[in-house]
Amino acid sequence: MDDLTMDLVRLCHRNRDGSFGTQTNRRRGLTAMANELRDLGYRLPTAASLKPKHIDALVERWLDADKSDASIRNRLTWLRWWAEKIGKPNVVHRDNTHYGVAERGEAQRNRAQIFNPSKFRSVECPYVRAAILLQVAFGLRREEAMKFQPHRAIHGDHIFLQASWCKGGRSRTIPLATRQQRETLYKIATFIQGRGSLIPPNLSYVEHMKRYEYQTHKAGFRNMHGFRHAYAQQRYLTLTGLPCPLAGGKRWQDMTAAEREADRSARRQISAELGHARLKITDTYLGRAFQ
Repeated sequence: MDDLTMDLVRLCHRNRDGSFGTQTNRRRGLTAMANELRDLGYRLPTAASLKPKHIDALVERWLDADKSDASIRNRLTWLRWWAEKIGKPNVVHRDNTHYGVAERGEAQRNRAQIFNPSKFRSVECPYVRAAILLQVAFGLRREEAMKFQPHRAIHGDHIFLQASWCKGGRSRTIPLATRQQRETLYKIATFIQGRGSLIPPNLSYVEHMKRYEYQTHKAGFRNMHGFRHAYAQQRYLTLTGLPCPLAGGKRWQDMTAAEREADRSARRQISAELGHARLKITDTYLGRAFQ
């Protein structure tokens, strides 16, 4: 048990708010967050070391994992409890929508993010800029974009993502369907010479992740995972000719039989391109699917 985990357990023992079940869930949730922060490269010596950058890193990780709004709201509640008990309540924003998460009772929030060229130009590191371009063009997760190796990934009509780059160790292919995608790959292949990846040779993955987080936040980017949502929604539009339900398209009950079949087919294709084993996860990107 590391120092942060031990300190959080002590904090929970000193502050027994709520029922026994509430206390147990909170303690388990907070100790899990301590492990996640350590995985992200943040070794906090005490619970009092919590800062806004740690909140942002955790939320982005949960969004990357496609956690539901309800799940992230619960975790933010535990984080606010943590921040309150250490006398730093402003570390966690009071509004869940600040993190791209719907409030309780609110309709499902569309997390798709539009690419902002002005913010992009203010990102200093060329490796970070290249990773962002991949996220926008192909809907890649942060880790996949950073570990991307052009000499291994780029093929004639698709890119191939190796299992070691992907969540869950599942390799996959993504077709080249747009000029933007081809232009993005040309820029990256020109930038990365030889057999390198989008992690600078002098940095580890964790070190570069911290640089990525710092520079994107400094540039004003939030919810980088939103580019993955935007990719899914654009692919749905391309494959079906209609906007998805979450982007203002028809609800399932209002679709014709042909539109429902196109919806199913598009979701299967998009799920494969995003690297998901469960079709149901497309609800998070596109809105509710068939019943």
